Amino acid sequence: MSRCSDAEGRPADAPVDVSPDIERVSRRDFQEVWHDQDPSVIPDLYLPEYRGHGFPVVGSVTRTGYRRVAGLFLRAFPDIRFDIHRLDSTEDLVETEWTFEATHDGWVGPLPPSGTELSVDGWGRHRYEGDRVAETWLDLDWTGLAGQLSRGYVDAAREKVGTLV
Repeated sequence: MSRCSDAEGRPADAPVDVSPDIERVSRRDFQEVWHDQDPSVIPDLYLPEYRGHGFPVVGSVTRTGYRRVAGLFLRAFPDIRFDIHRLDSTEDLVETEWTFEATHDGWVGPLPPSGTELSVDGWGRHRYEGDRVAETWLDLDWTGLAGQLSRGYVDAAREKVGTLV
């Protein structure tokens, strides 16, 4: 008696891995939130109970907080781009290494645009529950980013002083 099998040759009654493609969801975050500049998709990608660590705020951020941070960055750096160097997954985790490049053409709180072109390396980890992100850890050189912005202001001031002399 023959047993039925699926297209990959597994017996019909064999358990099928129905885990979501979490790498695809992480790539959607980079593409849709950042490159397409659409933070409104965050609720589709992140759980309501989401917590993010390593952001430029005290403590962890909620899903709403992540939307706010994304909005702030998109306004401050409208040409932001992430170059993903590595994206790997194991069970419920996706790890990425990337470089973000952008021009500071928008306001950051009280700081006016500096015109500085930034390049900052970073690392992140998404932890999934089902097909949505439950938690993230972000490692980014925030001090280096601030230093690059500061140099932009110093360079702009030097240019202005140079035209006065």
